[in-house]
Amino acid sequence: MIPKRFYFNGAGCRLSAIDFGSADNPPVVLVHGMRDHALSLGGIAEALSSSYHVIAIDLRGHGHSDNPGAYAMAQFVADLRALILFCQIELPMLIGHSLGGHIVGRYAMAYPDQLARLVLLDGMGPPREPNLPGDNDKQLTWRGQVDTALSASVAQRAMVDHDDALQRLLRNNPRLSSKLARQIIDEGVEAHPTGGIRWRWDPAMTLVWQTFSMIESEQQMHWFSCPVLIVTGDEALNYWINAGLVSQVDESLHQSELTRRLALFDNAQHVVIEQAGHMLHYDQPDRLNQLLLEFLSRRILLNSSATGLAMTDPTS
Repeated sequence: MIPKRFYFNGAGCRLSAIDFGSADNPPVVLVHGMRDHALSLGGIAEALSSSYHVIAIDLRGHGHSDNPGAYAMAQFVADLRALILFCQIELPMLIGHSLGGHIVGRYAMAYPDQLARLVLLDGMGPPREPNLPGDNDKQLTWRGQVDTALSASVAQRAMVDHDDALQRLLRNNPRLSSKLARQIIDEGVEAHPTGGIRWRWDPAMTLVWQTFSMIESEQQMHWFSCPVLIVTGDEALNYWINAGLVSQVDESLHQSELTRRLALFDNAQHVVIEQAGHMLHYDQPDRLNQLLLEFLSRRILLNSSATGLAMTDPTS
């Protein structure tokens, strides 16, 4: 089936989504990360679409969806709820990358009995620092939030053309295939008011991080009643360090943080993909897609009484 774009009303704005497959198949909804769009997960959609009814959303402030200027986490979750209701989907399987992982996680907290499976692709944010912040650190954090609000109103810089955008994308993601890169560029840029092009996302959507508490999210993860798959790359820590979201946390602390987070769920499993960073679907698409197919088809059995680190495949 040829992917088809459609539009629907979210929480006070018009949103875009892409339908990749037959409605006769089990439903899977893909939710992309910040500064991406639905087709950034196109490789996953293509891999799953022969067996699943795949729908990928353009989040508010991204892609072909509206830029309403309001970007609270509750609104992102409400948009996802609107999509599921609009498409009359029952018991979807949700896959979220990065920001999308937070969104599908919050959705699972609100509707724990209304989804079949949940996948978080490096979707739990940076590792928490081992020490709680003091008053001075809290002051700096608050200043950082204010600075973020100010920078959110700054217009994006222009790029010369599609080739310029393509080179920037590949420079930041050297393992990304040229085919997917061009698809991302074709759908992910628009004309800049001063000439050239710019990325098709609203800078103000970065304010979402100021609208919810990750600590609160962790406290509610035991609400999930469906099986959960957490996937990270063995190079993910480098992304968080380079983004300035954590200090030089060593790998042992990172691993202990992953173990701590896994224990927050009642029925979850964690898989690490080698030679992959934060953009798992760019770095190791074949390995990731195979893992998703196994998990969604229930060939990976989760054992809530175990550590969650081992996989059981009854077909082997």
